[in-house]
Order: sequence, then C-alpha cells, then structure tokens
Amino acid sequence: MNNKNSYSVILPTLNEVGHIKSLILDISNTFAKQNINHQIIVVDDNSTDGTLGEIEKIQNLEIVIHKRINKRKSLVDSLNEGIEIAKYDKIIWLDADYSHPPDLIEKFLNIFNHDEIDLIVGSRFLEESKRYYDEKNQNPVVIDLMSIFLNKVCKFFLFNDFNDYTSGYICIKKEIIKELTLKGYYGDYFIVLISKLKKLDKKIVEIPFIEKERASGESKTTKNKIDLILKCFFYFIALIKSMKIKYL
Repeated sequence: MNNKNSYSVILPTLNEVGHIKSLILDISNTFAKQNINHQIIVVDDNSTDGTLGEIEKIQNLEIVIHKRINKRKSLVDSLNEGIEIAKYDKIIWLDADYSHPPDLIEKFLNIFNHDEIDLIVGSRFLEESKRYYDEKNQNPVVIDLMSIFLNKVCKFFLFNDFNDYTSGYICIKKEIIKELTLKGYYGDYFIVLISKLKKLDKKIVEIPFIEKERASGESKTTKNKIDLILKCFFYFIALIKSMKIKYL
C-alpha cells in the first residue's frame, strides 16, 4: 500500500439503507485500483432504517462507524466529528446518496498525485458538468433553480473565479481542514469554508462531474417547507459572513 498519499473518506449518513453498502464498495474499489491506503468513516445521525446493519455486513475494509447518539441531527457536526476521527493526510467527504458519483474520487487521486494543490472541489457549474435533470431531459425543479441562483449570487459578491459554493464534494489536505471548524446549519457551511480558503490563498482546483439522482430514500434538503425556509435563511447568513471574510 502507498502510505505517502493516504485518504480518509467521510460519509455522513441518515437512512441510506438502500444503497450505502454499494456506495462504500464503489469508493473502496476506486482506491484499490491504485493501491492507495484509505479508511471510510461513516458518521451516522441516528438512522432508523437499518443503514448500520448493512454497513456491518461489509468485511475486509477499514471502516469506522461513528454513531451520533442522543445528539441533534446535524450534517455540519457530523462532518466535524468525522474530521476529528480521520487519521490519514487527505480527507474526502461527499453525500452518501450517490448524487456525488464515487468515480470522481479517481480524478481526485490523480490530480493530488501530480499537482501541488491544497484542495479539489467537485463542481456542478463548470462547462463539462451535468446536472441530474440533464440526463433525463427534464426541467430543474424549484430547489435546483434556487441553488443555481444562490451560486450566481455568491460568485458575484465573493470570488468570481469559483463556481460551486454549495458543492459539498471535496478532497482537502488534513493539515488545512484541521485548522478550521465547519460552521453552519446545513450546506451553507460550504460557502463560508470556501471563502476562508480563498482568503487564505489556498490553491483550489474545481473539476466537473455528472450529478446523479438520489439512489434511494428521501432528500434531506427538501424534507419539509419550514426546514427549507430555515436553510434559505442560513444560506443568506453564510453569504453575509463570507462577504465580511473577503472584504474585512
């Protein structure tokens, strides 16, 4: 195994029983192709559908299961706890629903092996990127239009050489992310994170990917209207915080 470039992959889970086993195997196979050492950290936010049982069936892989028992459900806290557990020198995190295709990790590995960079972000808004609705020749739904608008606003007011401020698909050096604590309500944390890294003049590479539909289960983003309104509010707050980071 190549221990020089080893990776910790964080999967924040909440009721992913229908696809979590295949996702973990797909991720692990990507590393195995290049003989790269890795661990997969599953941070579970009290799944009730048997997600952990499916994971426990997997053998011969380095899988750490971290259960968030008696804690408020939180994507951001899940990621922070996963970062604390991570033992390897590069950290990847992605959504655990297949909307972030695991085969993109192979490109992460190839770029980090050859270029002196600090982090890579999978982007839905580059010329070669495709959204899940493009694949089916469908029109974007309201939440997609809101995401497109938000990212255009972020690009205008923040750093116009960056495109996907709500990606959530990242590969970053551990030494960098350990110095930062993710803060936010949901995906808004990513706006602030990117703004801090840009302000610190870190070398960031965005690469395109083909977004997929959620493999099974229900979306956490649009679970109910009140939660969606709250998320919109916190995205606005994240934009204001990020403007302060840039200009102050």
